[in-house]
Amino acid sequence: MDEPVTPCVFCEIAAGREGAGRVLFEDEHTIAFLDHTAVMPGHTLVVPRIHAADLWEISAGDAAAVMRTVHLMAARIRDVLRPDGLTLFQANRSAGWQDVFHLHVHLVPRSADDHLARPWVAAPKSDAELAAVRALLVNGHRTPPEP
Repeated sequence: MDEPVTPCVFCEIAAGREGAGRVLFEDEHTIAFLDHTAVMPGHTLVVPRIHAADLWEISAGDAAAVMRTVHLMAARIRDVLRPDGLTLFQANRSAGWQDVFHLHVHLVPRSADDHLARPWVAAPKSDAELAAVRALLVNGHRTPPEP
């Protein structure tokens, strides 16, 4: 499991000790601010005030508060910046491409002709492959192989 860097830069921002000039919104549970490594103008991060390394460590209530602020900021980005679209991105642990180990959601305003690309290529899976994964997730164990 990945360990957070001490001190956590997002905890420092949430506490008002860093990045005050980038803060867009804050409430009791969350803070939204411009990403200092923005990939597009308006690239915003939403974080919980409480430290939680990732989605597996945050409480359901704090996760819901983060999503409420994401929803609010998405509307503000839409209404003010008028992008063609919006990409949300949330990564967990190093293998999931997380690089700051405090849960955060990226809101990236998009234009139809911007320079960003999808990180993977989707391909359909067979019904058997989907059924095997479904059985794991629904039942909590692997299904026996078919004869």
